[in-house]
Order: sequence, then C-alpha cells, then structure tokens
Amino acid sequence: MPELRTDRLTGRSVIVAENRAGRPNEFAPAAGQYAASVAAAGAVAPESFTCPFCPGQEALTPPAVFESKDEVGHWRIRVVPNKFPALTLDPMLPLSEGEGTRDRPALGAHEVVVESARHVESVTALSVSELDEVLSVYASRLRHWRNDGRFRYGLVFKNLGSLAGASLSHVHSQLVALPDVPPLVQRELDRAEAAFKSQGECPYCRLVNDERKDGARIVLDRDGYVAFCPYASLQPYEVWLLPARHEPWFEQGDHGAAGRLADVLHGLLKRVEAAVPGAAYNLLLRTAPWDEAAAEWCHWRIEILPRVAGIAGMELATGVHINPRAPERAARHMRQN
Repeated sequence: MPELRTDRLTGRSVIVAENRAGRPNEFAPAAGQYAASVAAAGAVAPESFTCPFCPGQEALTPPAVFESKDEVGHWRIRVVPNKFPALTLDPMLPLSEGEGTRDRPALGAHEVVVESARHVESVTALSVSELDEVLSVYASRLRHWRNDGRFRYGLVFKNLGSLAGASLSHVHSQLVALPDVPPLVQRELDRAEAAFKSQGECPYCRLVNDERKDGARIVLDRDGYVAFCPYASLQPYEVWLLPARHEPWFEQGDHGAAGRLADVLHGLLKRVEAAVPGAAYNLLLRTAPWDEAAAEWCHWRIEILPRVAGIAGMELATGVHINPRAPERAARHMRQN
C-alpha cells in the first residue's frame, strides 16, 4: 500500500509506492542510466572529442586557482573557475529593469574540481588515496571561500551522467560559494534550530542515533561514519553519509588518518553502483553555513542520489516525490553488496 512519509528535518514529503515499479514502460531501457559517454570504453577519449580536463588541454579551461602535483611536477588535481559559471564575482554588473522589480547579479563563486589527470568517469575508478586527496581539496577550497568574508554558504556537488546534469564525463565536481543561505537550505536549518531548542540536542546527532537503533535503513556503520537510506528518500537507493559525532563543518572536521572517510565513501559508492548498475547520480556535500550561531544544530553530510525515478507531473505540481523502492528494502539490498 502506498505510504506518505514526511521528513521531520527537511520537511519534504515522499510517497513510497513500490507497486509503481511494476508499471509497463516502453522507455525502460534508458531509465536510470547515463548515456554512453566519450570515455565509455576506457581511460582515453576518442580523437573526435578533446576533453578540456585532460593533461595537455589546460588552455581550454581558465587558469587554475589550485593544483596538487606529483613528485615530478605533473598535476593530479586541478581547481579552475567554471568557464560557464552560474554565478559571478562581479557585483558591478549592470542591472536590468523589470516590471515592478529590479534584477540583481547572481553573486557567488563557481569552481570546477578536476579530480584526476586520468580520463576516468566514476569516483570508484580512483583509488582510496586519490579520493582522500580529493576530499582534502574540497575542504581546502571551502575554507578559502569561508575566509574570503563575502559568503555565508558553500556547497560541493557532483553530477555523474547526463541524466544527473553532467556535460563532461571526466571525473570532476563543482563548488559554489553564496552570499546568502538558499531558501530550501534555510527552511531545513530553521527546523533544525527549532528541534534543538525544544529537545536540547543536535537533531542530526539524534537522527544518527535513531537510525542506528532502528537499523532497518542502515547501509554501513564503521570508522566513525554512518550511512543510511533516509526515511523519506526522494529516489530509490538515496543514501546519506554523516559523521557519528557532532561536526557542523566538513572543512573543519577531523576525517582521521589513512583516509577513513575516503575509504568509507569509496565503499559506499561501490554499493550504490552495484545496486543500480549504470545509474546516473548526484553527490552533494552539504556543510553548515559559515555562521557560528548554527554550530549547535547543524551537521555536515554527503548525499548520494541515483537518478532512477524520473521527476514528472506529480512532482512538479506538488513538490511531493514518488519513490518506487522503500528505503528499508534499498538499504537491505545495499548491505548485501
């Protein structure tokens, strides 16, 4: 029987309707899968396409603002300003007049993190040590923009596959820094603050403890990190990864020696890829706003959202998503991988 679930922190509502998975679908072969990319056959792009993220093509991107290099001076990770940014650092752009309103520039920083010099598509094609270095670069760039003083909020996100919004296959992610907390994020923070004030504890810490006690949605729990399918999952096999202890800011967290977080995240992504082979997905690294007042009720997390269930009329009209796979069943499946 379909079940309506509402997440107490995000406020989002989801209908879990596993009977929907049995619908006939003449488009099924493409559902949840990313289109064949230029690197589908391996580590080298074909001659018909010049990948701007590969070594030797650095002139195709803006100059790097950060590079991690190996012992002979070759770059391993590059961070470049987005060549086609959604945000601008120039507050003096001309404003246009609208009907009764005045437009303003979309202020913010927008960077691309090229996560490997090798032309690979998936994070799991990187070694754990390579992923550990990528996570360190995330933290470094978040600290950079936090210290800049103009911004209140930072986000790292990855789009893997065309259905997840990617336009290039070479493994990369994006980072944005914003002068204001986005409305959707602020609504969650308001709920978290209210819960903290009424219960006297961080609601995310409580969430982790509740999921551990219940156990049905846990995917893995080790090395100080807990991964679970959220109660009101937007997508089949959506997973959240949080530190077990209270850590508001990813960029200030202690992720331990020998790449503990990288090892856990690498293993978690392998489970997701085994559960939904070929699926496109979005990875979101959410960290607390750069406001000390939020430290008591905020908690960083990584979300992994495979793009399996499409967004259609119901979702667009109501904001209520339909998930054809219960998170308890999804978690059980991933625990077995």
